[in-house]
Amino acid sequence: MIKEVKVIPWCISCRNCETVCPSIFKVNPTSKVINHNYEWKESDILQAELMCPVNVIKVEKIWDFKLSFKEAIVKEKIMLNDDVLEITFETSNFSFKPGQYISLQASDLVWKFSRSYSIANASKNSFTLNVKLLNKWRGSNYLKKLKLWNKISFLWALWNFYLKDTQNKKVFIATGTWLAPMIAMLESCPKEIEKVIIFWVRFEKDIYYKEKLENFPNTKVIIKVSKPDNNYKWETWRVTDCLNKIWLDDEVYICWNPEMVDAVKEWLINRWHPIDLIFNESFTISRIYPGLCKNIVFNWNIPWINFLSWIVIIFSLTIIPFSWFYNKLNDNLYWNYLFINNFMWFMFDISWWSVIFVMAIRPLADLFPKLWFLNKLVSLRKAFWILSSSIIVVNLIWPMILDLSKFTSYFSSIKWWIYYPLISRISEVTAIILLITSNNFSQKNLWIWWKRIQRSSYFYFICWWIIAAEYSPMKIYPSMIIVIIIWILAQTRIKLWK
Repeated sequence: MIKEVKVIPWCISCRNCETVCPSIFKVNPTSKVINHNYEWKESDILQAELMCPVNVIKVEKIWDFKLSFKEAIVKEKIMLNDDVLEITFETSNFSFKPGQYISLQASDLVWKFSRSYSIANASKNSFTLNVKLLNKWRGSNYLKKLKLWNKISFLWALWNFYLKDTQNKKVFIATGTWLAPMIAMLESCPKEIEKVIIFWVRFEKDIYYKEKLENFPNTKVIIKVSKPDNNYKWETWRVTDCLNKIWLDDEVYICWNPEMVDAVKEWLINRWHPIDLIFNESFTISRIYPGLCKNIVFNWNIPWINFLSWIVIIFSLTIIPFSWFYNKLNDNLYWNYLFINNFMWFMFDISWWSVIFVMAIRPLADLFPKLWFLNKLVSLRKAFWILSSSIIVVNLIWPMILDLSKFTSYFSSIKWWIYYPLISRISEVTAIILLITSNNFSQKNLWIWWKRIQRSSYFYFICWWIIAAEYSPMKIYPSMIIVIIIWILAQTRIKLWK
């Protein structure tokens, strides 16, 4: 399916690819392909390619196809037992092979994430998922909170695990919500073909779809319960107890956790079962969400980062211009302001420390890669670029709007004379450039030029440093020296670990 994966220059180190597919991609300091075994990782690789904001991930396919995000609406929610939810979504032009799954795109307090769910049933305009509801699972929490008519975003059904179009007897082995793809396969399998479904659960209360399984024609249903109640009438103990009933020409479909999949496959192969008649899916268990406080303190995960980013951006583009205009009208730009001695100096302090944060956080994250909260904070760089540059731009644009003569005089030679006037103009121009291009639209459409344009931030930083150091050297020089030291150490570490 996938022939080659490569990353071309101009990666912006957003780490989307590493988050989606860590077994293939590593960002240090930019994205690299670390594994060329693409089998069973095709969907994640294509998802990483799709989510790359600057299109530097290139996937060469054996045949031409691509993933695309689609939307679906919650149509129905039914509890199948105490903790298994059947949720049906309405969409359009849906197609899949029985056994495949969709990749759900979601977000919570921690950050954006994706989860894979096998399709239990589908038509052209809908699909159904089975979800195990546990309070500390991110995906199940997200789906549990969805209301009717809420929208979700997902990637089209994909995978190599699907029902084969043969006349062989089919044996399906599953547990828990891994039963979902088997239901889809059973519904699509011709009536005349002999079928066996082996369904394992821990407790009797975990059984669901019992009547549905028994109603499939020409199908033997074996339900295994490892911890049955006293009055339980079905077979007990483990699935492996009945593997010796599988014949050598049977097609075997296994959907379980990776350890059990490997154990069943090994058992079958050791008894000479043809490996080309064994098909498996092995979803890993989702990472358990540890709770808000523990997640912050022990796992270094900071919630509401995306929300905080938008708060900073909205503050930059609304409150700052309004505050400047209000204080200008009241002739209070350079006089006492609330608990602040000077409104303009307070604004310039915010702008300076925002620049320090932006310039320091990326090398800090590269210097201490195990401190994951630093990687989370890197995502705030865009918001603080906007905050810093908006203060400079507001201080430049508002006076011109209030007095048009200042607009024409801005282009006079005295305004661009050497050293301080020139440095001030460079900082203002780069501030405007950074403010205009600090958005996803520019990132996607400018491609490699976006990265080059963003390098003007160094001019902005240096000009800010030179100007501000004249007025407050004891504040500027120490912070500047610290940023330079961090940057040098980070670059040294990157080169040593290449």
